[in-house]
Amino acid sequence: MTRLLTCAGAVAAVLFVLPVPTASAAEETGRDVAGDVRSRGVHVDTTPRQPEPQRKLGDIVRYGASYDAALVVTTRFRDLSARGHQEFSWYLRTSGDRFEWYAALIVKPGQDAGAFTLIDPLANRLRCGRAELDRSARTVTLRIPRSCLRNPAWVKVAHGARVYARGREYSDDARRDTVKASGWTFGPKLGQ
Repeated sequence: MTRLLTCAGAVAAVLFVLPVPTASAAEETGRDVAGDVRSRGVHVDTTPRQPEPQRKLGDIVRYGASYDAALVVTTRFRDLSARGHQEFSWYLRTSGDRFEWYAALIVKPGQDAGAFTLIDPLANRLRCGRAELDRSARTVTLRIPRSCLRNPAWVKVAHGARVYARGREYSDDARRDTVKASGWTFGPKLGQ
């Protein structure tokens, strides 16, 4: 009996010494339906509803997101050539904030790099994140350090793309085959 108590005490001591992780890494991957781009005229104030199944430019086909030391979201497209005005945007909900974060990468026609914006829930512009466009890989990747987000336990991500060309807006939500009236569709909590 004494030997059993000694072993139990040793196990308990080891458990108290092991570090407890602050938040576990979490990942999400998914596919978006090819050919689900929707469009509208640029001077029309409605949700893009016109199906554009032949439209490849800006059509999201796959995405992945992870949250550990940083939030990283990579989106792959059927075509990501340098045509039209391109906007990639992300909305973030965190365990530490009541309102959403907003990030965007705006790329002018013919360009391979763009202007990145990150705005916290208090409307402060921050300089601690970035988004990278890789035309050859057909990807856009968002990276925001955990510390920049103020170390929340979890993050939820919504993202999509818009391409403007010839008087039309072409939109694709990464997680649905239609476009909502405002914003993109949120995924599950990453972290915690």
